[in-house]
Amino acid sequence: MGLLTTRWEGKYEGHNVTVGRNEVTRGFALEWDGREIAHRTWSWVGLGELHASAELGDKHVDVKVVLSFEKIGTDGKCTVTVDGKPIEMTHVR
Repeated sequence: MGLLTTRWEGKYEGHNVTVGRNEVTRGFALEWDGREIAHRTWSWVGLGELHASAELGDKHVDVKVVLSFEKIGTDGKCTVTVDGKPIEMTHVR
């Protein structure tokens, strides 16, 4: 990822969760332990949802990402839930 990206990182039960948004195409991707599990190539304003399934031990869990704006002029808000439980995401760039 380069200068034209926004990135959020979090952890869930020892797994790394990363969301990266391309600021040129406004598309975004979800990574689980460094492996992309869902992506949107582009979006009109860089907002929207992604849904995916990830491996957690011997089962699969639902992962949902919602990118939204709390106020204009910010990088937005990244909300991630794993099996319906929200996880804390940190804006890293």
